[in-house]
Amino acid sequence: MFADYFQFVAMDVDSGDDFSALWTDEALERMVAVGSSAVSLGTLRNVDVEVEIHVVDELPKLPLAEYDHVAEGSFDTPTGSLAVMGCTGFLPDAYRVDVPPGSYQFLYLVRGVGSVTDESSPANDLYILYIARGEERPPTLIKHWKAAIQPELLP
Repeated sequence: MFADYFQFVAMDVDSGDDFSALWTDEALERMVAVGSSAVSLGTLRNVDVEVEIHVVDELPKLPLAEYDHVAEGSFDTPTGSLAVMGCTGFLPDAYRVDVPPGSYQFLYLVRGVGSVTDESSPANDLYILYIARGEERPPTLIKHWKAAIQPELLP
């Protein structure tokens, strides 16, 4: 997935959310900007990154120690057709995930942060998005990646 501007999106194909207004300081800290029918997921590199998308019956309870960064929240998909793409991607070419229309919760996980040396060099970072039907809940940072790496490596 091309993470142009250090992000990729999962959005209802008819979403009108404007991420220029949704990327607040809190959203940057979470690495997740949430609109009503879309979520923009931050990355640590501005190149192609490995992404996994999982649509599940319920969000998994995973051991946090295996991940460097964890956030959660919710969004709606009125059409049931999700597009997943880089933020500058072309919607007709986007990867599609068909789900029943409705409200969805998400869990965003990042691992491999310690392998990232700069924004464009190869690394073993992985960005994982779980999506499950569920009621609305506020975007929440559960674990921040900066706690997972050595202080001398922080920007």
